[in-house]
Amino acid sequence: MKIVAKNTTILNSSLKFNDEKTEITYQANTELYVEGNPYADLFTPKTVFDLKCPTNEVNNIQAITELQVNTWVSENYPID
Repeated sequence: MKIVAKNTTILNSSLKFNDEKTEITYQANTELYVEGNPYADLFTPKTVFDLKCPTNEVNNIQAITELQVNTWVSENYPID
């Protein structure tokens, strides 16, 4: 049973620059579900905190966010 994330959305109101303005820390909402689940409406909403994006990569923030969220899911819901 593998847990995966879908429909990840950055919470724009959570964006905060570090003092040097080289990195943004923020949060994102995502939906966790069991891979292969045939019921699309059966998921758990989750907010993932302390995500980070370098300011020079802000154009790719969605892809960076999805990668970090997927890493967080893998670490918190490992497959036995």
